[in-house]
Amino acid sequence: MVAVAMARDVNPLKSELITLSLNVQTVWYLDRLVETGLFGNNRTEAARVALYDHCKLLVADRKLEMAPPLPSKLVAMTE
Repeated sequence: MVAVAMARDVNPLKSELITLSLNVQTVWYLDRLVETGLFGNNRTEAARVALYDHCKLLVADRKLEMAPPLPSKLVAMTE
């Protein structure tokens, strides 16, 4: 089997550092996500991917409002 690493696109948004305190059961779930190989290589990446994916689902289900567009995207739309 050949593993192919795909680079992520550059994120135009500034990253914000947050700290989470999770119970042992939640950490267990993060470890299971990491083991699948689909959610990153560590708990931090698994939490980021799971949260990102869940937000996408909530937006698609219209349970979460779409974030406002980036200023650079607005400029590109008017040109």
